Amino acid sequence: MQPRRYPPILPSAPLQPEPEPDPGRRRQRPGACTPCRSRKTKCDGARPRCSNCVRRGIIACVYADKAKAGSEVMEVLELLKSLPEEHALTLLGELREKGDATTVLSAFKERGGDGGRVSPELIDPGPSKARNHLESELMVNNSEAYPSLRPINAFVLAKSNLLRPVQRIPVEAGGSDFLAPIEIDSVGRRFQLPLSPGQEVSYCDEQLRDLQVSFWTDVDITDEFAARVISLYITTDHPILGVFSPDLFIADLVNKRNKYCSRFLFHSLMYLGCQMYTAFDKSATHHSTEFFEESERLWKKEQVSYLTMAGAVLLSLSLIGSGRDHAVLSYATQAIEMGEQLGLFEAGEAALMGPDENLPEEDKKARCYAAWGTFNWNVHVSLFYRQPGSESPNSAPLVPIPGSTHQGDSIYGSHLADDGHLEMIFPQVCRFWQIIYRAEWIYNPGHNSPPTRFRMALAEHTFRELIAWAEALPPSLLRSGDRSQHATVLHIWLHAAVLDVFRPFIGRLVGQRSRLTTFLARDSSPEAVYAASVNQLKRLVVEYRSDSAASTYSILWHTGLIYLANAMLKDTEDPEWRLYLLLCIYGYESLSRPYRISEAIVQGLLSMTMRESNMTGSEAHRIITELREGRLEGIKNDFEDGIRAKFMVDMELALEDPEKAKAENLAAQFDDLALFQDFLNRDEMEV
Repeated sequence: MQPRRYPPILPSAPLQPEPEPDPGRRRQRPGACTPCRSRKTKCDGARPRCSNCVRRGIIACVYADKAKAGSEVMEVLELLKSLPEEHALTLLGELREKGDATTVLSAFKERGGDGGRVSPELIDPGPSKARNHLESELMVNNSEAYPSLRPINAFVLAKSNLLRPVQRIPVEAGGSDFLAPIEIDSVGRRFQLPLSPGQEVSYCDEQLRDLQVSFWTDVDITDEFAARVISLYITTDHPILGVFSPDLFIADLVNKRNKYCSRFLFHSLMYLGCQMYTAFDKSATHHSTEFFEESERLWKKEQVSYLTMAGAVLLSLSLIGSGRDHAVLSYATQAIEMGEQLGLFEAGEAALMGPDENLPEEDKKARCYAAWGTFNWNVHVSLFYRQPGSESPNSAPLVPIPGSTHQGDSIYGSHLADDGHLEMIFPQVCRFWQIIYRAEWIYNPGHNSPPTRFRMALAEHTFRELIAWAEALPPSLLRSGDRSQHATVLHIWLHAAVLDVFRPFIGRLVGQRSRLTTFLARDSSPEAVYAASVNQLKRLVVEYRSDSAASTYSILWHTGLIYLANAMLKDTEDPEWRLYLLLCIYGYESLSRPYRISEAIVQGLLSMTMRESNMTGSEAHRIITELREGRLEGIKNDFEDGIRAKFMVDMELALEDPEKAKAENLAAQFDDLALFQDFLNRDEMEV
């Protein structure tokens, strides 16, 4: 029998002599911190961390001061309401076991972290996880479209300010009621708004400092205000919309020439730009209405031209954000018709005479921008907004994509800041919408729809084209590294388009699912691709809302919010569905100041939520109340006129009954559904 081997006993550290107590004073025994209480160990009560917590490496050394218990209780209550059900039940179990909100919150912070930067706290330290075998294959072979992702920490996301209303503080400056930078908590948004009172302005083009705006409009605004608005639009939305050459436009704008700038185009741009600028200057709300009214007046007098096409597209987008949706399709369609008259598109069965090639290079540049910007916007409306009556053009433009020829010349010109990056964006946007245009039959069955037996193969071909497009993007538009906000928007569009490509083919029983034939994974199916793109959309929306100030004043990315919210409501078995639904809803809350359409969309999404889940009417009304508190006075008055929103919010219902799936119709059901849900809950409580 072998003798037992015991570990050697080390001598203890020498005891430190304790100071002699003052006999004249009664000794105060410090309270124990919550980690020591939970372990039932003696605590020396040192602040900010006791010696036990220092030795064990415990960061969340919290003392249960009864005077501060109220805020801790409310914080735990908010977590219980917003966390995924599985995590909320765990938190509730800890609360029942320990009976102290401070102790429970301390343990929660220790698990999830509570640092000062967003990214480290939001990302779990564990390895990346694929939801299915096909997603793993995509992550390996198509890592630019489907990068490997470590999971988001659900506890930290639930606690972050991404699931709370944006807090802004009014600041009087120079006669305008500016909005101070967004208050940033420890976790969540980590950006500041780009403009603030007294801040030195850095324009996209220094020529704007010489702008004399009174030449172009009778609206009472300063030259600086107009320059700020134009610069904000040019650097934020224009690289993606690209309806005119910004270099030519700004040169004529400043030099008071009418060849590449017109009063109609100027007013249409200012209408959209003022909506964006409302995010930080409340006076822009009133100016936005003035520019809209003047744009409509000028439209009636406009002649067919490239500039008129560009202005009509901007007016169409502006009307979506302001909830004046009655003319969105009208302006978009008329822009296409003008392009046909100018020979930029095929007109019906017979093509008009091709575009004149004997033009100066500057005229050709303006023509290409107008043609492709108009084409892109109409395909965009057909796919993502799915309005009844919306149709893509009869053909792609008959002119080259801007930047695809004369590679030695900058398509943005030499005056614009960072033109090297900006000039890469629009050509890639055009190629993206070309792919979508060729697959219009998927979401518009009446448009050259192929025989049923070929549809799955053609949908897979479109998917292959999309991921090949993503893999070929220039480095500045990839998701890895330091990318611009425009790159994130492109990837949001990519995965929203993938959901649309496969939406008609999902929802079948496991044994009846179609199989993709060009992938090796044994679960290669539309459902697997759909799940993989939903996973990517989750991360993209979190990243964009965390890192990009444009998430509060540009509406071009909101398709990602609608599509992700729909995916969450379709899969309420996902333990995180409620968390990401709220992420989308509060994404619209952050857009509600510049875009009044946000409230109608949120009401529509909440109507769907009450229909599909057990959300109470009281909770839904609380969210709407928070949204309305962020509105500006001018927008509040506008709501009396009602909101027009004909585009689809319930994407699955849109396949069967587009009329019921409209934003305005779903929003109209909100009050009745909320009342009904509360009635049901009251009956259940009485039983």
